Amino acid sequence: MNFSQQDFKKIQWALLLLISCLLMAGLAAWLAINQQKVARQEHINRANAEKEMAANLTRARSEEQELRDKITRFETLKKQGIVGNEQRLEWVELINQIKNEHHLAKLDYEFSPQRKADAALVPEGAEVGGLSIMASQMRLSLSLLHEGELINVLDELHNQAPAWVSLRSCQITRHPMQPEPGAKSSANATIDAECTLEWLTIKSSSNI
Repeated sequence: MNFSQQDFKKIQWALLLLISCLLMAGLAAWLAINQQKVARQEHINRANAEKEMAANLTRARSEEQELRDKITRFETLKKQGIVGNEQRLEWVELINQIKNEHHLAKLDYEFSPQRKADAALVPEGAEVGGLSIMASQMRLSLSLLHEGELINVLDELHNQAPAWVSLRSCQITRHPMQPEPGAKSSANATIDAECTLEWLTIKSSSNI
């Protein structure tokens, strides 16, 4: 079938209309696809923003709880006498009380001057948020009935002292003579103990 120029003139407007319609359809499809991409990206951005907000909120709540826990621990330490100036008078009274209650044959002690805690006691450092961890070393000499008494003395110091009492070393020497049955603890000592303890307190760095 042959098309003449006359025939082409008859359908040229229809062809132009068809081409225009195809171009418009293509443009509409491109705009729809592009709009869909934009909407999908906006959805992703919105979802990411919501996740970030949720993560920030969770982190803020966690930091708030952590701060409250630290405040609670700090107040507990303050009530125990660990925060503030060291209370050596109370320490001495506690030591004498323990000696009398346990009827110890010997309990001698000597405190060294207070200093900043060293790395062996606080590996992270003695300075923490404007506070300084201080240490007073004590040499403790005891004569005891048995090792259990030593453990009891150290436990009472740790649990009752207005400080954090940390055992650094302890050397035990056993007596050659065995105790007489029924004798009192003060005359019954079978071991000597030489211990080194650190009494730790916390104070403001500005007060040092």
